[in-house]
Amino acid sequence: MENLLDHSKKVFCYMIITSKENPLVKRIASLKEKKGRRKYGQYLIEGIKQLREAVACGAEICDIVQAESYGGEPLLSDRVQTVSDNLFCKLSEEVSPQGILAVLKIPDGKVSPPQGNCLLLDAVSDPGNLGTIIRTANAAGYQDIYLKNCTDPYAPKCIRSAMSGVFFVRLHIGGFQEIVLNLQTTPCICADMSGQSVFSFQPPERFCLVVGNEANGVSKEVREICTATVKIPMRESCESLNAGVSAGILMYELLRNKIGTTL
Repeated sequence: MENLLDHSKKVFCYMIITSKENPLVKRIASLKEKKGRRKYGQYLIEGIKQLREAVACGAEICDIVQAESYGGEPLLSDRVQTVSDNLFCKLSEEVSPQGILAVLKIPDGKVSPPQGNCLLLDAVSDPGNLGTIIRTANAAGYQDIYLKNCTDPYAPKCIRSAMSGVFFVRLHIGGFQEIVLNLQTTPCICADMSGQSVFSFQPPERFCLVVGNEANGVSKEVREICTATVKIPMRESCESLNAGVSAGILMYELLRNKIGTTL
């Protein structure tokens, strides 16, 4: 794929889009909602850093849009469009827009067997939590994430929280039976306060960490496929931890407890 970022000092002339009725503008605006993302099979990213990383990992970029006053690096691509500053602010989901966003194709999300340690997220409903888990999974090396009845991982809030992590993990979106079929040779470890302390637990060589819904935990049907249960010990004055924080602690501690594992 050609490098879309260029540091040259060439001057380019752009046709500036000012109408919110423009087909491109209407399509981009629709991607803020799940219905629009499903219709077009696309999602939004914002900022030069995310765009750089999308290019670096080979993500399929459909469109690039910059604000009229964008003063960053020139972008060399026939997909670049310039819109008025006022229109860009209406398209952006950021409090302080950087003046550049891109439309990416949503990967097919086909469920397949994991290539290493993985995660199964059971009805995680908060996009901020889901994004944080994806970001941490990428950092810790969990490359496969199975999503059962979760919030949309391509929602703008989730993408912001994931901080480009979504580019570097494989998201498997499917029903319970389909996911179980692909995890049948991978031991599942349930995260629940009724389990053994994760700090003394010895995980198997390969495993799938299961994290449940923020309010209800792991569902009964998913619990039944788990071979072990672990918890994070807490003081009595603390009822629970944020799902994203809990998942992060568990991901790293399980890796640390594996014999011969180097983070």
